[in-house]
Amino acid sequence: MELDAIRKKLDKLDQSLDYIILLRLSLAILVGEVKEEQHLPIYQAAREEKIYNSQKSFSEQTGADPELLTQIFQELIHAAIRIEKNLDQYRFEIKDTDIEAVEQALSLSDHVLDDFISHMDSVKEILQKNGIAGNQHLATLSGYYKSMLADLDRDE
Repeated sequence: MELDAIRKKLDKLDQSLDYIILLRLSLAILVGEVKEEQHLPIYQAAREEKIYNSQKSFSEQTGADPELLTQIFQELIHAAIRIEKNLDQYRFEIKDTDIEAVEQALSLSDHVLDDFISHMDSVKEILQKNGIAGNQHLATLSGYYKSMLADLDRDE
């Protein structure tokens, strides 16, 4: 198995993550504006706890490292809080045509994200039906990638 082939796969995933993170942070601006309008505190411990509980549940289902996921989501939450505290940096005059273009693009991305999540739910369901759960779930996905990359190496 070639290291370059694995890194190409990682690079593609990283690109997707970049956009997903950008979308998440753009929603933080909206959350901040709503909190400002409704005079709500920026930091809400219950919301943070809900996110961590969701990640814990995901970790239990997939075998992902819960500490690692918590660290990643801590960074995302801290970034969102920084944005919400500094909303003035994100207030620009926006043209209707800009909104229409973004709306069109995001409606596509919403469909792609929904399809991806649905696909991953199907993967999880199939693995669970076959008795593959917890840490074995992650190992099985890793094994799949190993065999897929080995097939690519043979084809080249």
